[in-house]
Amino acid sequence: MPDVDTDVTDNADAPWNSFSSQDYWRRNYEELHAEDREILSRVSHFLISAFADRAPAQWAIDVGSGTNLYPALLMLPWAERIMLADYSESNVGWLRDEIANDGGPWAWLPFWEELRAAKGYGDVGGPRQRLRAACADEPKYAGIERWSIFDLPEGRWDLGTMFFVAESITQKPKEFLAAVEHFLGALQPDAPFAAAFMAGSAGYEVAGTHFPAVPITRNDVERHLRELGVREPTVELLATKPEVRDGYSGMIVATGFASNRRLGRGS
Repeated sequence: MPDVDTDVTDNADAPWNSFSSQDYWRRNYEELHAEDREILSRVSHFLISAFADRAPAQWAIDVGSGTNLYPALLMLPWAERIMLADYSESNVGWLRDEIANDGGPWAWLPFWEELRAAKGYGDVGGPRQRLRAACADEPKYAGIERWSIFDLPEGRWDLGTMFFVAESITQKPKEFLAAVEHFLGALQPDAPFAAAFMAGSAGYEVAGTHFPAVPITRNDVERHLRELGVREPTVELLATKPEVRDGYSGMIVATGFASNRRLGRGS
């Protein structure tokens, strides 16, 4: 992971509350990309295996949901209740509106269609309604809430996802490392998790505003997960050619089981 100057943008400097949720959704999730298909396949296979011999999670969390509901859909057969957490007030509002909306075409149906044939997913009747029920408000455990990744409580959830967050909120490598640690620290010992990262990202534009990123590699992610004591870590660069936007070299998917030791909770 490259060193950066001390005056680059850190997480606190970015204008998260004015983040244009609709523009970000339109650019990234209005249509199903080939990279999404590969992520859906990889993560669903991991979760099917992880829950083959364990009961569904009581509490699950998707950290930094933004305008992306497919991590929650990936967890839907394996979790009774789900927390969608994001720091941006605009994203939290978007998520609440999207979950509450039950009229008209469902934008996430193409994503669900990719999952429906996989074991466990076809057993979910009415995924749109089931997701709404899973995200019903249970303060601090389930629902849709504004959280900073750096303020997540320790050891609360027993399944977790974090897609395109830790490397996409700062230009400082130390903040990236701390964000991954806080995500894992919010999970109970041995909880399954899946995380996705943009490799080599130079930052990204949303409605004319530039947001920061750290240009990480697969090796950076793998090394950090091992340092944090993750059990059975798997870290892979997608085979699919990058196509979502300019300014990154690929996508990384990481899976494993959270450490059973107390983490340092760096910041």
